[in-house]
Amino acid sequence: MSELILAAVLASTPITLEQVRELSRQNTPERLQELQYLIATEQGRTAASSIYPQLTVSGDANRTISGTQRAFVVIPFVNSDGTTGFVNALGDQRGFNRNNFSVAASLSQLLFDGGKWWNQIAQAGALEEAAIGQTKEQRSTSEYEGVRRFYALYLAQRTLDVLKATVIRSGEQVDRASALFEAGRSPKSDVIAAEVNLGNDRINAILQTSIVGSSQSDLAVWIAHSGAEDLVAVEPQALRAGPGAAPKLEDAVKTAREKRPLLKALEQQQRASDLGVAVARGGYWPTLAAQANYIRQGPDFGTVFSDPTRQNTINFGLHLSWNIFSGFATSAAVKTALYNRSTAELNLQQATYEVEGDVRRYLRALEAQVDATTVAQANLKSARDNLNLAQERFKAGAGSTLEVRDAQLKLTQAELTAIQNRITVETARANLERVMGLYEGGEMR
Repeated sequence: MSELILAAVLASTPITLEQVRELSRQNTPERLQELQYLIATEQGRTAASSIYPQLTVSGDANRTISGTQRAFVVIPFVNSDGTTGFVNALGDQRGFNRNNFSVAASLSQLLFDGGKWWNQIAQAGALEEAAIGQTKEQRSTSEYEGVRRFYALYLAQRTLDVLKATVIRSGEQVDRASALFEAGRSPKSDVIAAEVNLGNDRINAILQTSIVGSSQSDLAVWIAHSGAEDLVAVEPQALRAGPGAAPKLEDAVKTAREKRPLLKALEQQQRASDLGVAVARGGYWPTLAAQANYIRQGPDFGTVFSDPTRQNTINFGLHLSWNIFSGFATSAAVKTALYNRSTAELNLQQATYEVEGDVRRYLRALEAQVDATTVAQANLKSARDNLNLAQERFKAGAGSTLEVRDAQLKLTQAELTAIQNRITVETARANLERVMGLYEGGEMR
């Protein structure tokens, strides 16, 4: 049995809270959100492309083969008085084979479009900033979930330790009851009761190992490790000291308004919707562009591509277009943009209210857990004293196995409650920090 335990320990992988934080910021949900940020970045580059000159180069080479054609042809004639003229008459045209080669370059530059291009570029920039905020929000959410799963694993491990300690105490009680029975100071029923209690405690410890295994898989999958990896949560530094005090509500709300990535993302989305209105209104304005074309065209390859002094055609000028009436499409686009702006404003306002509510909710939860932890520690001390007293009474023959068992159960419950409350304090603190926007989330790659 000891060899199996040693093998399991050697095969396990210790992991710290900081490692979990870092790995959680790089897990699959966060990477998917970062891809959305990269898409928004490229969309910004696409929007900016309209301000640059547009250069197009093309080339053609074709051959036309025409057979004999029946068509109206122009026939010259001479009158009796010597005058000449032409007349259209049906006739046959001979077929022909003809080559045509051409190369062309077209350059255009948008000069004015009612401000749409600048507003589209600014809108794309705002959406990129919003994507950054959403990515940071996802990172903080992923990091908190990793922290929660880490503490769930650590709690399962500590619970197993408590249950193992309970098994040891129950085994010691069996030894005491057997010794007193052999000395004729207690009945056989005390020994049997102690053995039953020991069996039940062993069952509880065995069942707890499955909870540890489940918690290991939950954490491993979240940090993008194999779900079969045997992770062991290392005791965090925060648990080695007492629970710190919670911040003041006013300070926590102010911090959340200033730093929460979600609110920053929604602010940029609202800014993008404002610019969207300007983009839509640009449809009422004309568009002015400068254009230049260079064309070389001829019937044979050598003339077009070898002799630069021939077959040249250049044209340039300005092109003005104004969609005076678009069938109310521009008006509809402006109204849609206005509705989108109102939607963005409402989303930001509602999110602000919800963030403030979350701050208050999680702050009160943290305060309650800190107070509960203080009570749990005092209760744990009392439970230990009670067990010591019950064991001394049992040794002296003044107590019973039932009394000792009751004290053991109370101590086990007090230990589990103290551990759970202390870990819940750190989980609640991590959740509050997430809501306040205190998770930095690392740099954008």
